Amino acid sequence: MVKINGSDTRFIMDTGASFNSMSSANASSLGLKQRIAPFGFRISGVGGDATAEVASVKEFGILDTTLKNIEFIVGGTDTGYGLVGANLLDLADLEIDLAHGKLTLFKAEHCNKLALAYWVKGGDYNVADIEPADNQFDRRTFFNVTINGKKVRALLDSGASATVLTRDAAERAGINFSAPDVRASGSSTGVGAKHVRTWTVRIDSFSVGSETIQHSQMQVIDGSIGDKTDMLLGVDFLLAHHMFIANSQKKAYFTYNGGRVFTFAAAPSDSGQSDAGASANENGAAPKTAGDYVLLGQAHLSRGEPNAAVADLDEAIRMAPDQAAYYLARARAHAAGRQSEAALTDLDKSLSLDPKNVDALLMRAELHLAHKDHTDVAVDVAAASALAPAGSAQARAIAALYIQLDQPAAALRLLDDWIRLHDDDAMLGAVLNERCWARGLSNQMLDGALKDCRKAIKRDGANPAYLDSLGLVELRLGHYPESIKAYEQAVAQRPRSAWSRYGLGLAKVRSGQTEAGNADLAAARTLDPQVETRATKYGLTAAGP
Repeated sequence: MVKINGSDTRFIMDTGASFNSMSSANASSLGLKQRIAPFGFRISGVGGDATAEVASVKEFGILDTTLKNIEFIVGGTDTGYGLVGANLLDLADLEIDLAHGKLTLFKAEHCNKLALAYWVKGGDYNVADIEPADNQFDRRTFFNVTINGKKVRALLDSGASATVLTRDAAERAGINFSAPDVRASGSSTGVGAKHVRTWTVRIDSFSVGSETIQHSQMQVIDGSIGDKTDMLLGVDFLLAHHMFIANSQKKAYFTYNGGRVFTFAAAPSDSGQSDAGASANENGAAPKTAGDYVLLGQAHLSRGEPNAAVADLDEAIRMAPDQAAYYLARARAHAAGRQSEAALTDLDKSLSLDPKNVDALLMRAELHLAHKDHTDVAVDVAAASALAPAGSAQARAIAALYIQLDQPAAALRLLDDWIRLHDDDAMLGAVLNERCWARGLSNQMLDGALKDCRKAIKRDGANPAYLDSLGLVELRLGHYPESIKAYEQAVAQRPRSAWSRYGLGLAKVRSGQTEAGNADLAAARTLDPQVETRATKYGLTAAGP
């Protein structure tokens, strides 16, 4: 939690960001004026680069301190929150103890010859040299690590949800992407404007400083990270370690908490007490307050240990039963453990204490939707819509819920605002498709819908969801050959999509291909007996419109 000109808000502690940053939507919702960045200035990272502007915060409150006139870079893909970067986090020495949900800034004095792993008894710790950045003003933490015996350059990045390696570095380390144990795993995004392909690969050995990990798995991304960086050591690595970044010594001290180090490695079994918690407790850092327990519980949840998270959050709520945020945290843990009824009970309690929490409203709406309680979904969505900042990630989630409630027209204003504030965002193609789809379903602004779909396909390629939306809009416009072409491409990629098959059938029937069209309609009804009912609700019938 930080204060921006006196208002409370959440930011992400991002050691991988060289400078404080936020999206245009964040700046707009916080009432910050943006100005043009110096000529030629751009931000870069996973997914390429992006244009940037600058915003100044007159009063920035953090760690019980108010800093004056703090500047933020504005631009790039929206993470949902602003980022506190290394220019503040690495201003001094930094302890990272995410297993207990804490980062601590230290000013070290008279410690040049001392090991700063102060929490360890007996000297059982690892140490690594911090490598210099390319830019003297860049305070981020870089290490030379070895993968399968080959040196790569790694950045410590608490803003990365998982540790990732570039494909070039992986190939230098001898990884064969044609091997049977290499698994394609979709795409990923970063600060840049593009999606990047990803794979999960096996790593024989990984070493950083004096620590070596044998026989693990890691995610590899296609493309560049930027700054000649080969690897991001993400929040998964940080949750598995207690670290002291001794910038004063150019060294990092760290101990292993236990359990899984990399997100894509085989997960340990969940229990009431993880290795991370046990190790930390042995080091004398046992939780004492409700706040300690809730931070520990959320760390367990981040490591994929929902049962351990619930146990800690139970204790936090026992000690402080009037904190809305604690019930929301436990609801997330219950949901991760597939205990939806328990999650709903906690959300009800959280919202009784804090009725204006948009995240809680959205989570409850999603759970009600899974139970097909559409009346309850509508109530929560309406409440959240009145509270969410224009163009925010929350507003986009609300738009998606309106579409699922068969109210696509209600989503359009929310999507308009998001697109206006995210012209250089990796998710822009997906949201342009959402607006194309909403316009197509509601039969509104069809020429604009056509432009949205074509722009989305130009940005991201022939995604079957985009082609499906394009087929619908062309069908509404009476462009039947174009509709058939788009639907056929969508069906070729997703042959079990009843909606695409039904749209293809309608387009063929209306174009005079009655027998072929009826065959597609029949196939769609076989895939989903309810598809015709939904299509008819939107006026999509063989006769028109």
